[in-house]
Amino acid sequence: MNIRQCTICEANDAGYAPRVNPRLCGDCQDWDDLLHVNFCRERSEAHAPLNPVSFCYKHNPDWPPSRKGNYSELKDLEFFSHEHFATRRHCIMCSAVGDALDKASSEGGDGQETKIAVWRPFIFDPGKNQWNVRDEQTAMEKGMVPWFQKCVLAVCVATTPTGEDSWSYQPRIMEFILRYEKWCYDLSHIAPWVRQVMDTNQIKRWLHRCVHEHGEECSTLRIPSSISLPRGFRLIDVHERRVVLPQSQVEYVALSYVWSMASNSPEKQSLQLHSENTEYLEMPHSLTDSILPEVVADAIHLCVEIGQRYLWVDRFCIIQDDLDLKAEQIDAMGVIYDRAFLTIVALGDGPTTGLVGLSCRPRQQGFQNWSWDLLPTMSNPVGEARIPLIDRALSESAWNDRAWTFQERALSKRKVYFDAGQVYGGCTRERWQEKPEDVDEGEWSKSEAWEIQELNDRLWDFSQDSFAVYSGIISHFSPRKLSFPNDILRAFAGVVNALELQLKRPILLGHPEEFFTKSLSWVPQPGFMATRRVLENVPSWSWASWDSKATWDNDWTIAPGIYLAATISGLKASFVNFHVSDPKEGLRPVKERHQPLEDYLVEQKRAALKVIKEAAAAWWPSSISSDPVAIEVGELDELIKHVWDWAHRKAQDDDGAWPPSTLQIPRSERLHELSEVATAFTALRNLEQTIDTRWWPPTVAKDLETYQQLEKLSAEARALAEERPNSLIFNTTCAHLRVGPFGRMWFKIPPRRNLSGCAIQNKDGIPVGITMAMAPQLTFDMFQKGRECLVALLGICSAKRWMQWDKGERSILPPHHVKEMCLFVMIMEEKDGVCQRLAVGVVYVDEWMNLQPQWRTLVLA
Repeated sequence: MNIRQCTICEANDAGYAPRVNPRLCGDCQDWDDLLHVNFCRERSEAHAPLNPVSFCYKHNPDWPPSRKGNYSELKDLEFFSHEHFATRRHCIMCSAVGDALDKASSEGGDGQETKIAVWRPFIFDPGKNQWNVRDEQTAMEKGMVPWFQKCVLAVCVATTPTGEDSWSYQPRIMEFILRYEKWCYDLSHIAPWVRQVMDTNQIKRWLHRCVHEHGEECSTLRIPSSISLPRGFRLIDVHERRVVLPQSQVEYVALSYVWSMASNSPEKQSLQLHSENTEYLEMPHSLTDSILPEVVADAIHLCVEIGQRYLWVDRFCIIQDDLDLKAEQIDAMGVIYDRAFLTIVALGDGPTTGLVGLSCRPRQQGFQNWSWDLLPTMSNPVGEARIPLIDRALSESAWNDRAWTFQERALSKRKVYFDAGQVYGGCTRERWQEKPEDVDEGEWSKSEAWEIQELNDRLWDFSQDSFAVYSGIISHFSPRKLSFPNDILRAFAGVVNALELQLKRPILLGHPEEFFTKSLSWVPQPGFMATRRVLENVPSWSWASWDSKATWDNDWTIAPGIYLAATISGLKASFVNFHVSDPKEGLRPVKERHQPLEDYLVEQKRAALKVIKEAAAAWWPSSISSDPVAIEVGELDELIKHVWDWAHRKAQDDDGAWPPSTLQIPRSERLHELSEVATAFTALRNLEQTIDTRWWPPTVAKDLETYQQLEKLSAEARALAEERPNSLIFNTTCAHLRVGPFGRMWFKIPPRRNLSGCAIQNKDGIPVGITMAMAPQLTFDMFQKGRECLVALLGICSAKRWMQWDKGERSILPPHHVKEMCLFVMIMEEKDGVCQRLAVGVVYVDEWMNLQPQWRTLVLA
């Protein structure tokens, strides 16, 4: 281990008399050597085995454990009262802890008793000097003696009402600077570590480097410059302290915050720009600190300190009672944040409002941990106090939990984040983190806390024309919270505008029309609760109609023993022609780029032929040497005819079953030890489904007139759709089926993860398909006792299977991958001719054919 020798243990091992530090009492002598008080005591199990997570800042609730279990309880520590420390004022450690206890008692108020226990120290050492500098000579050469070590001391404060014995135990921290006269030993002084104010020159250096070194990477607009800022665009002039209407394009800073956390004062919180106070707030020096919400006042101070004159804040730059102008500006918020030079972010955590850490809003010094993650010794032999990394700080913040702040994070070029105990920042190229005072700039830039690497806070490359971009955005946005659920799509409007402009494709109620059928396959996040929102003009088919994280799983893994035991992969082909009842344009077609059915059928045909040729050679015509994978598409049908006729004759000669669908081979996840006949019939059954496409009537229409009749929407359904804005209308095959839990309601997919799905059953109670995986409670709420639902066909998926032979002569065959066709369906409830989405699922093609589904025009609202 690359660490210096502990002087106390070294003396003990050599048989020397222990060194005594006169500044410390007998109980605190271990503090005379910093390595001994944390590492050696940990190794000798002198520290109580507590869980460090309870002492950490809330940003890291899942910190890796220091042991597998059997943690001690806080109450098992050794506690001391004021009287104990009062008799040891000569000890610099007892004096420091006693002063802190006195402060805790005064903050708690009269009428309660207080005592304290010291657990162990955690060292703030970003340069890992204690690891790297092993001897005092090296430390002296580097100017490290005397050594000032910043330390976070984990303590527990116990309180009880005076005269009672019901103690409450709270994990707390104390921040100290320890002065050692030698290299980490000979403790001479302890002082509070004061971190109240950040040096804002750091922010200026971050921004200067970004502007002058990063070039277009950090200056390119998400939204084209041809899209202008909205009319009535106002700013705060921080020099003149008033709201202004800029007469030309100016550089400005934007503020992003949680509206409800702008101030604790009802009077300040209620102050906004209205028609009656616009004239007053446009007067010089009208925006004084005394009337402004703290977060706004602090943002003005920061702009002055970093040399920015103009600030945009929604509540003071949008006239709140001018509804038309307000709606226009809200819809343009994506443009506003995209154009901003910098966005100041108030993460909303901590004991006070505002931008904590500025000179006008210093951090509070106290026992509460607003800054530190405390690493157990399995990660660092001396125990490490680390500032939470920026990713964790953002992901666990109140600000990041809100839907409205999503577009602000995604579209802003540069951001500076204010947390309760730390300031962070980032651009497209770098992530930034506040450097503590007295830490060397070069040393800090090499530490884990800094990590000069991409923090792609803008989150996605909108220029990519792919479904993955869209689904990633929705999966991040959909679980965020709203004070008013009706705002769900408005809060997403800025990102929608950016997507539509970059991809040159329309977005329909949060769904990209280009990938429309695939986007309809969203599911509430499996394993978690989800509830339906009843919102005006938000239809059931949109993910926005559910309060849940929307996901698009590429694979649905169905539990063994269930009828559909397979891995169901994503949509392979789409063929339904959707129309939408557009509130502005009326009934119009959805501009979907269909995933071609014919391409998928060709792929399936080649795969089935390959299995026959390579794993069931007797069922392959000996006169044909063509490779089914390489043969031209135009020759494929002729090849299939030869193979089919050959197989038909062989089945008759062998007195075998025919057609292939009559051979009921269990649909298990793997097909083990199949005979040559069973192998051939499995592949032929797949081939049969690609040839007989009666499951989708337009593909077998014999003439143009019949085809056009199939595509025609019924007049009755059109009338229903036109009465319901944002409803979908489309033709498809559908059937009424029973949907309900399997024999036992719950099952687990995969092990240890509670999920549930439902069987889709025919009139005889035989499963013909399965729904998406859902949280058990959602299954219980929607399909508890089973219910009859309308099931409608939307597209095609694949069920992936393996053929494998382990024994006998056929063991020399390589495993084969079989992709059996499944139909992607939507499960709906129908009332008065109008449907609502309940879930999505899959059914097998042959089972769907046996149901004799009906061709109908459906309205999905």
